[in-house]
Amino acid sequence: MTVKKKRGRPSGKVKTSKIEIIIEPEIKEQFMEIVHNNNEYCSVLIREWIIDYIVKNEKQV
Repeated sequence: MTVKKKRGRPSGKVKTSKIEIIIEPEIKEQFMEIVHNNNEYCSVLIREWIIDYIVKNEKQV
């Protein structure tokens, strides 16, 4: 069984940047409900998506 390592902010790290997105309120509500039902945090989830995207696309450069 493989364990997925969390890639959230390391202990003691300070956030220094924000990304703001604009979406329809209905989409946000759906997303937030699903995230909370899965006992996750939206900022951690989005950060992981961004890291995955960077890793995937750095190989193509």
